[in-house]
Amino acid sequence: MTAQVSIRDLGTLGGGGGGGGGGAFSQAKAVNRLAQVVGTSRDALGRSRAFLWSETAGIADLKPCAGVSSSANDINEQGEIVGGGDTGFGAFHAYLMSEGTSFDLGTLGGNESEALGLNRLGQVAGHSGVGGESAKHAFFIPEPGEMLDLGTLGGATSIAHDVNERGEVVGLAETRAGQPHAFLWTATDGMRDLGTLGGTVSVALGINDRREVVGGSGRAFLWSEHGGIVDLGTLGGRTSCANDVNGLGYIVGVSQTGATDRRGVAVTHAFLRTPDGRMLDLGTLGGEHSSAAAVSDEGDGWLWIAGHSHDASGCIRAVLWGVKEGGRGR
Repeated sequence: MTAQVSIRDLGTLGGGGGGGGGGAFSQAKAVNRLAQVVGTSRDALGRSRAFLWSETAGIADLKPCAGVSSSANDINEQGEIVGGGDTGFGAFHAYLMSEGTSFDLGTLGGNESEALGLNRLGQVAGHSGVGGESAKHAFFIPEPGEMLDLGTLGGATSIAHDVNERGEVVGLAETRAGQPHAFLWTATDGMRDLGTLGGTVSVALGINDRREVVGGSGRAFLWSEHGGIVDLGTLGGRTSCANDVNGLGYIVGVSQTGATDRRGVAVTHAFLRTPDGRMLDLGTLGGEHSSAAAVSDEGDGWLWIAGHSHDASGCIRAVLWGVKEGGRGR
């Protein structure tokens, strides 16, 4: 079955494009089925700012906080957005933005936090500094005003990257030996070590409602309750990483291709892996590198994939891929 693939440059908050100027950088982090995209871009002054892009309004600064720096990391089907922002008082706090209003989600006692994952219920996952400690811990907010410290696998640090509609959280946590391992946290069983592909390090980056978990352990992996951790392969190179999985089992990420660029660096391309195991190279804006961060559930026959790509001049730009498999959709 063939697939129709389009790629769109979402622009930056600094206008212009080439030349490597202050606003010539943007990265998309998440997308919903309405093709609304969030991410981070430098503005014309070179400041890192959270953005929302839509077909009708283009790219716009979200302005979620009073300070200078901000990020936008996830968006749900209701258009709610989470990320982090400079409070203007020497702290960086996780926020939830709903209907244009931003809510400071606080911390676990430290002076910094950031929200990385959000589900349709408005439940939030991320990481926060812990009072009296230099390390950060994964957190989960099951309902407004309640931030749970998810702990670690015995080490100092943990980070939550995603949460599904069942309130199940994935991320990475240090073991007693100080090795970062992928984890799955549930309210009933707590934090579970998902292991590795044979090395010492792994990270879980996405989870769907079927409790299928994706991430990286040198190579992209898919973990499931029945199949355990499985190597998804590459686009021809040595390494890869899976960044997201949707409800149908479509997986996106980044992989080395086996080629090298003019500097001798391994070329990396965004990929889409279909439920039947095909790995599709999503290409670039004309440069040599790209990466896919998130995939939507299907909307009107299309899968929307958010990420970034080098353009022909080498600038990093937020992009939106649209993928429709033959005979489906519009």
